[in-house]
Parts: sequence; structure tokens; C-alpha cells
Amino acid sequence: MYLLKRIFLFGKPYKKYFALAICFMAVNALFEGVSIFSIVPFFDKVLTGKTIELTTSVKFPYQDKLNEFLFHLSSLDRMLVFKYLAVFLTSILLIKGIAFYFSRVFMEILGQNMVKDIRCKIFDHVEHLSIDFFSQKKTGELMSRVSADVQMILDIVSSRFATTLIEFPKFLMYALILLIIDWKLILALFFIPIIILPIILIGKKLRSLSRKAQSRLAELNSVLFEVITGIKIVQAFSMEHAELKRFIHENIRYYKTRISAVKLDTLLSPLTEITGISICLCIMVLRIPKIIDGSLSVGTFTLQAAALVAMVKPLKTLGKINSLMQRALGATERIFEILDTKATITEKKNPAHLPFIKNNIVFKNVSFGYEQDNNTKTVLNNIDFEIKKGEIAAFVGPSGAGKTTILNMVPRFYDPQQGKIMIDDTDLKEVSFKSLRRQISIVTQETILFNETVLSNISYGENNVSIKDVQDAAKLANAHEFIKQMPKGYETIIGEKGVKLSGGQKQRLSIARAILKNPAILILDEATSALDSESEKLVQEAINRIMKKRTVLVVAHRLSTILHSDKIFVINQGIIEACGTHSQLLKSNALYQKLYEMQFGTVE
Repeated sequence: MYLLKRIFLFGKPYKKYFALAICFMAVNALFEGVSIFSIVPFFDKVLTGKTIELTTSVKFPYQDKLNEFLFHLSSLDRMLVFKYLAVFLTSILLIKGIAFYFSRVFMEILGQNMVKDIRCKIFDHVEHLSIDFFSQKKTGELMSRVSADVQMILDIVSSRFATTLIEFPKFLMYALILLIIDWKLILALFFIPIIILPIILIGKKLRSLSRKAQSRLAELNSVLFEVITGIKIVQAFSMEHAELKRFIHENIRYYKTRISAVKLDTLLSPLTEITGISICLCIMVLRIPKIIDGSLSVGTFTLQAAALVAMVKPLKTLGKINSLMQRALGATERIFEILDTKATITEKKNPAHLPFIKNNIVFKNVSFGYEQDNNTKTVLNNIDFEIKKGEIAAFVGPSGAGKTTILNMVPRFYDPQQGKIMIDDTDLKEVSFKSLRRQISIVTQETILFNETVLSNISYGENNVSIKDVQDAAKLANAHEFIKQMPKGYETIIGEKGVKLSGGQKQRLSIARAILKNPAILILDEATSALDSESEKLVQEAINRIMKKRTVLVVAHRLSTILHSDKIFVINQGIIEACGTHSQLLKSNALYQKLYEMQFGTVE
């Protein structure tokens, strides 16, 4: 119930559609009940020519007037009565059809709006989660939760649900008819628990299977996403068959889980139908002697029988609704797992605004470790350093030493577990994300571009910039010339992840984006390591331009790109082993000498 309550909170802004849907369901059920009463005059008058009799054990409002009308109807010609009934039933069916149509439409509007809002809520929530969350979750799984899991919620808040839900007021209407005719027939309702028990037991198993199926589908989507995004590597290493086997394995796991769920789901319908019909037949057998002794008219008996049989469908629907509910709840649990995930890196209430850097960036006794299998792997240990405004600070060292982690802590993608990071004596935890990240631009080895135009990618995050501003940034990034040669120039769509561009072109667009932002702090993380010599030269020229008059933090395996840095920090096993200029470190630090010799052969 708690999960249902949370889901239906998303429907609160659209409650008028739910109210309208319920009203039309009630109208549909009411006229369903009214139409079934036409059985009595049809059997008693049209077929047998007898007086129409409606014997009841419970007096209801306007019963006397109804009896007067039936007596008058009994005096009419049989064919005339049949024509009246035909017109009556046609009108009833028209009203029922209109009510059914609007009940479905309004429920669909409610459901689609709820699903739309849930998707937006998840997307907005995920956007604000900390970077460590994404390092632990597969992209395909997250995509599955936003698409497939949310879609399953439609099963309980859409027109499909309305089609099944509408059977409940009909059930009440049939029960009321039985109560009016002979209240003893309501004893049949006491057999309902016989039907409900298996529905509940099967429903619990369905919920578990639904959750497992959605998890299997997420794994399937993850394999698909990884293969599509890494298709060059798959083909280059001739791994098509191996990846196919992996996909088939996940596909079969999903198939088996779905089949298990379908078997259980399908079992509900015949189970409830057989039980319901059996109960109805037993009760009708008890009524037949009354027809024989003349105390019950054929029309009234047929009405009772029709009402009893008609009650079976809503009972079957009970199983269907429970099945839909349990499958949707399985997906709902997975959705709220995401929505209930808290960001580990958060702003404090009423954070301070951080002005552009005036003096320095300081790391003071900073220690940090990543969570791995419920253990913390230490990456940085008591790091202390200062970078003054306008300085170029480079970080070198072996892979896994903690260089990129240091860079990621400046824009607060991660927070230190001990110590603090300050800009101009202000702890970064005290300031707003926006004021901090507004003065930082990042250029990484893995260039992030979007399936939009060149213009949109360069001006990403920048409002109110002119095309001239974008072109000036592109010129500084050595990108303007190749952009002009593209089919639509700056309006050319570059494809997913910039697939239509070379590595060097992608990187220059990324640099143009950083230039347009005009940051006070520039972070460069292996920005040229994946480029060929010609592209590296063009990119390095662009980087040299953007580095002027800015505070720069750079990680580079190619020492040639950082030889003229103001400070070079040698990072080894999570500590700063040495700090100095290139010439100083070349004379005093063995690790730096080794790194230099690996690239240049000998120490000058």
C-alpha cells in the first residue's frame, strides 16, 4: 500500500481526470444493471406471452410504479413489447458505450501524465546524483528503469486498468440486483474468499517474478548498450560471436523469467472462472424447483441466473487487476530505489556565493578513498599543496596514483573524507555548486559531445551568446576552419558522441566550449593523449591559448605538454612525492627522471 500511495501522489495534479473516469465507470455500471432487467419482460411476455412478474424479497424505491408499468406492458402486443425493448436496449448500449469511451480516455490521460511526470522526476533526480553513483550503476540498467520500469506503471493507471476496474461497479450492481430479488442469494458472496486466496498467493509470486524480469531486462539492455557503443572494439577484436553468446545468455534468462510469470498469470483466469461458475450453477440448481412449482417466473429466474453468471467476470477481473498490480509494484520498487538514492555530495543550506578566484587553491590534509565491495580503497593520503592564481600546476605519476581524483575534487565531484579544499580561504563545502562550477572548465581525454549542432555543443551551458562569440571561441580552438567545411557549418549535427568527427576535431570543439565559458580555473585531464601528432599539435596550440591568464590544473602522461608548468607535482601511491619545476625535478626526483627517460630516452 505504501508503494501505491507514493505512485498515486504523482496523480494528484490530475485528480479531476480520475474523478471523471470514476463517474463514467459508475454510469456504465448503472446502465449495465438497468439493461439486464429487460430479461424479465423478454422472457415473460415476448417469448411466453404471460404476465410480466418481478418477484422480490426486498422492497425498493418506486417499486409500485415499476409494477404498474410492467402490468401495463403485459397488456400490450408481444411484438410491440419486443420493439420497445429493442429501442430501450439500443439507447442503453449507446449510453454505456459513451460512458465506457470517456472512462478509458480520462484514465489514459491520467496515466500518461503520471508516467510523464515520473520519467521527468527520475531524470531530474539522476542528473543531481553524485558521480560515485554512476560509477556503480550500468548505463543500460538506468535506461531500463527510466523506460521499461516506468512504462509498467501504466498497467495500473491507464485505460487498460480502467477496462478492468470498470468491472467492480458492475459487480456491485449485480449483487444489488440479487439482493432485491432474493436476499438469500447474497450468501453466494461468502464463497468469494475461495477465489481470492489463490489470487493473493499467486499475486505475491508474480510481484517477485516481475522484479526479477525487470532486472533481467536491465541486464539485457546493458549488454546491448555496451556492444552498440563499443562496436568498433567488438569488430576490431572479432568478438561478435562472443558478444552474441553473452546477449543470448541474458535474453534466455529474461525469457525464462517472463514465461514463469505468464504461466502464473494465465492460471488465474480459468481458476477463478471455474470456481465462480461452479458456485453459480449450485445456486441456480436450488432455484429450479421454484420454477416447477410456479412460485418463480421464468423471467425472474433468468434474471437471477444472468446476474450470477455476470458476477463471474468481475471475479476474474479481480485476478487480472491483482496480476497487473503486482507486476507494476515490482517495477515500482526499482523506480523508488533510484528516487530514494541520496546524493553523497550535497550543498549546504543557504550556501555562500564563491567569487572568481583571487589568490589560490589549497588542499589541506586531504585524504580520500573509493568504496569497493563495502571496503574503502585509499587513493589520496594527507595531500597538501597550494596553487596560486594564474599558475599552471601539473600532476604526473604512474597510473592509479590519484592524479585524476585530485582534479575531480576541485569542482566537488568528490569530497575529501578528511581535510578540506579551499579557494581563497573558503571551504568548497560552504559554497554553491553553481558559483563554484561556473568558474571551472574541464577538458578530458574522453570528449563529451551531444547529438546536436556544432553551435549547440560549443555554446552548451551558455545563454545569450552570439554566433560571433561562438566563432571567436572556435578560432582560438583551431576549430573554425574545419567547421566551415562541414555541410551546414555551425548548424551541422555532429551525431551521437560526435561520431561524424575525428578525435582531434572533437577535442577542439571541447576546447572551444571551454574557451566560450571563459573560466577562471581550467582543468585538463589527458586532453591530448589519444591524438595523433598533427591533431595533438593543433589541440596543444589551442590549449596554450586558453591557458593564458588562468589557473590551470593539468594531468598529462606526455611530459612534453607540461615542461613549462609553474609547478609539477609528482604523485605516487596517493601521496605527493615531490614538487618543483621540470628542471628541479629532473635533478632531484627519481620517479620523475624515470618517467622522463621512458619518453625521451635520456636525461638532459
